[in-house]
Amino acid sequence: MKMQVVNIVQQLSHRHAGEFIDILPFNDGALGAVNITGESPFWEMHPDTDELFYVVEGCLHLELLNEQGSEQHRARSGETMVVPKSYWHKLSAPSGAKFIYLTPGQSLHSDEDDPRYTSH
Repeated sequence: MKMQVVNIVQQLSHRHAGEFIDILPFNDGALGAVNITGESPFWEMHPDTDELFYVVEGCLHLELLNEQGSEQHRARSGETMVVPKSYWHKLSAPSGAKFIYLTPGQSLHSDEDDPRYTSH
């Protein structure tokens, strides 16, 4: 593997809002970044690994589905969140957010209202 250095802030400034950028491969997944405003249309879950989010700018909202129901979390500029493996989650940024994500493994997606009770 060739060592790479990438300016993520610069990469984000040259992309359209909502465009996910895979910056570098990481294990079986990717280190990436995105600039979003609004709510994700789908849930996602990673059965084999945690997922990390680092907010570069703005405020990122995360809804996490657990055994009891739903949890709401927020991270602002300079803050980070880790979603535990096997938990369905959905992102939103009502006022916009630029963030980096580290997803080292498989990603599952669902547009069901509650994907915990459907087989994937």
